[in-house]
Amino acid sequence: MTIGTSACNDIRIARTLAQRGAPGSFAYVALVSLVTMLTSLASQAPLGVGVLIAVLLLTGIFRKRLSKRVDIDYPKSPKRWAVSFLISTLLFSIAWVCFVYLVIINFGLGWELTLTTIVTTGLASGAISALSADYRTAIPFLLIMVGGTGLVVGLSGGPQSLQISLMLTVYLIYCVAQAKIQNRLYLQEAEKANLLEQQGHALAVASRKAEVANEAKSLFLANMSHEIRTPINGILGMTDLALATELNDEQREYLQLARFSGGNLLVLINDILDFSRIEAGRMVLDPIDTDLTRLVGETIDSLVMGNIKVMVPVKWDVSDSLPRHLLVDGTRLTQVINNLVGNAIKFTTDGQIQVLLTGKELANDAWEIKGRVIDTGIGIPEDKLGTIFGTFAQADNSFVRRYGGTGLGLAISRSLLRMMGGGLWVESVEGEGSVFHFSFSTVKVESSVPDLPQTNDDSHLAFTGGAMKVLVVEDNLVNRRYVQLLLEKKGHLVSLAENGRLGVEAVKKQPFDLVLMDVQMPEMDGL
Repeated sequence: MTIGTSACNDIRIARTLAQRGAPGSFAYVALVSLVTMLTSLASQAPLGVGVLIAVLLLTGIFRKRLSKRVDIDYPKSPKRWAVSFLISTLLFSIAWVCFVYLVIINFGLGWELTLTTIVTTGLASGAISALSADYRTAIPFLLIMVGGTGLVVGLSGGPQSLQISLMLTVYLIYCVAQAKIQNRLYLQEAEKANLLEQQGHALAVASRKAEVANEAKSLFLANMSHEIRTPINGILGMTDLALATELNDEQREYLQLARFSGGNLLVLINDILDFSRIEAGRMVLDPIDTDLTRLVGETIDSLVMGNIKVMVPVKWDVSDSLPRHLLVDGTRLTQVINNLVGNAIKFTTDGQIQVLLTGKELANDAWEIKGRVIDTGIGIPEDKLGTIFGTFAQADNSFVRRYGGTGLGLAISRSLLRMMGGGLWVESVEGEGSVFHFSFSTVKVESSVPDLPQTNDDSHLAFTGGAMKVLVVEDNLVNRRYVQLLLEKKGHLVSLAENGRLGVEAVKKQPFDLVLMDVQMPEMDGL
């Protein structure tokens, strides 16, 4: 028996045969029993009826098992399963023809035969639908079921038997034609279903490849973070050293422009790399004991002091009800505030900017911190509010040309705040200003470090003792030279090592007051 028109259809057609054939597995036993009860056949031919019912029952059990195990047995041996299904189907038709023969020899052409013939046509009609998936199974079944019945009736003798036989022959022709039509329609639908499955599979494969490529891109950028930032920091550092030397006005202007451009480039690179790390799942928070008031104050000061782009007052307030010490990733929270306040400064030329933080105490020293960055700037059109948190998105493309930026700041901020158990959302009226709301979860901690006084003076960071012996372990030549010059200008004695292994050897040879190490280095890293 051949199932289907192509290999991809085989399992589908086998399943269809099994699904449609399973309900009829015991129909023949039931119909034989019903006709027997409606007639006196049980008393006329008890042995014959008993044998037929036994054969039909065993065949039904066999067919039921085939149908239930199609997904297990068919893949192992398609031909064996198909032949077994065909044999069980033909056994049903042969047993039924034998039953018709029993009715004829016991009752002749009476009403018992009429009843049996009606049941025969009903079984044939049902088989057209049940076996339409494979006409090479349907045709032999119909030939035996209808043709065999017609032959048995015709051979019984008499003009009436010939009339019934002729009617069954015409009905057989109709059934065969319908079986072929139903089979053709089924195969057309199966081919369409296969095509859809293939297209779906192709789309799934393409989607997975795109995901893998995107993951590889994100992972690459995340891994390149150190390598990309290192030369930029070297350029900025050496530019700062050059600016600290005696220069004429023209040279100073050129270096200041280079320093400004380099700073902008570093901001852009940081945004892209941070976003890539978040996408790659490599961004890890490092919550430590943080003075929230001090953090906000220093962040605002760093944005405002000496920034000629600040056109309006920037005010901030952290509620006195908040604990002084909270467990927060200060670096990432600073990044969020930088992004939000930086945007407010960028788009506000009149009025003022406010940064307000409040909080609500939860159970077990847990706190929910809520913040607002309020500006009186250009605002955001209502139809753009849903897009500004998208990646590489800004409210208006013209902003890129006028104000610069990657359009990643808000997307990064929202992702970081979600990692902190909070969120970021906005309210805005075009022409009137915006309010960016943010929140995050934290825990109150008892600090063992004394609070430092709030001051904008960083003199407390300066080393007040004499010259130190410092070992700088750094594989990048420019950065190594920059740190060396910076420290030597402060009067310190500097030794250099190109990697972690040489750094360890240097420490073994002589004592140092301080060792400054890079993290990622060849041969042996800083860790």
